[in-house]
Amino acid sequence: MAADWEILEIVGTEEEAELIVGYLESQGVPSQIESAHSHEFPVNVTALGNVRVEVPAGRLEEAQRLLAQRESLGADEQHEGAGEEET
Repeated sequence: MAADWEILEIVGTEEEAELIVGYLESQGVPSQIESAHSHEFPVNVTALGNVRVEVPAGRLEEAQRLLAQRESLGADEQHEGAGEEET
C-alpha cells in the first residue's frame, strides 16, 4: 500500500525544493519532489513552473514545525549579523 503524501510547500524552482528535501531528510522526515516543470521550456509557465515538496500525511505537522524552526534560525542569524561591521 502506497503512503499518502501531503503538500508541505510550493516553491518556484527545483533547486529550492531540493534544499528543503535535503534538510527534512537530514532531520529524519521522508520527503519527495513533484514537479510538472519541463526543462525544454526556457521559462516557467503558470502552475507548470510550481514545484511541490511533499511529505507523508502523518508527518506533515512535524515537517511544518521543522521548516518554521529552520526559517526562524536563519532570520536570527541575519539579524545578529546586521549590526556587525566588516574589518
